[in-house]
Amino acid sequence: MDLQGKVVLVTGGAGHLGKAVTRYLLETEAEVVVCEHNTEKLGRFAEEMSAEERITTIACDVTDEGEVEAMMAQIHGDNGGPDALLNIVGGFTGGATIAETELSAWREMFELNLTSTFLCSKHALRYMLQVDRGRIVSISSKAAADLPGGRAAYAVAKAGVLNLTACMAEEIADTGVACAAVMPSIIDTPVTREARPNADFSRWVKPQQIAEVLGWLISDEAGSVNGSVLRLYGALT
Repeated sequence: MDLQGKVVLVTGGAGHLGKAVTRYLLETEAEVVVCEHNTEKLGRFAEEMSAEERITTIACDVTDEGEVEAMMAQIHGDNGGPDALLNIVGGFTGGATIAETELSAWREMFELNLTSTFLCSKHALRYMLQVDRGRIVSISSKAAADLPGGRAAYAVAKAGVLNLTACMAEEIADTGVACAAVMPSIIDTPVTREARPNADFSRWVKPQQIAEVLGWLISDEAGSVNGSVLRLYGALT
């Protein structure tokens, strides 16, 4: 797999999954651009990765179209590309039935998980289609298939990511641009371990495993993969 020199934008790249993906991409010699809304987290991440020469950090609210458009223009002007976009930004809230769910929580789940994916894909596509090449991979969730009660806002937003990917695949089918989505189960991070201290962590999918799949999906070897959805459930069913 050869990603050397490819400009890859990782949204939410300073989070637990984003860091694993970023490190893996750097190992493949890709040029990585990490964006985060939380400037404090971004600053800590930049310090942590200061020894890396092939990484750029950008502060961006990926639910704000003006900021996303400006970010893509900056990346294109400074680095060329983007050659690939990994839509990793997302969030989770649950525990409330539909009858109990606040509109603010509903909107937050759609903004973080679906609107961010739409906006980043929209503005990345404008540059990718100009040169007839590029890859977009988005993170959905096993919840999009399970559609569990008590987590409707999150589950429906993540199902929307799958439908957005399917629509995008139809629109770019005759181009050199391709897209895909992955559906992880519970991801083994410190946050999920803290939330479920009695769970069997060995059954959860690891960030490194997801990173390897994402790396392959944006490589030339996966060029014929358009619109596919990969289920990354670990040992869960």
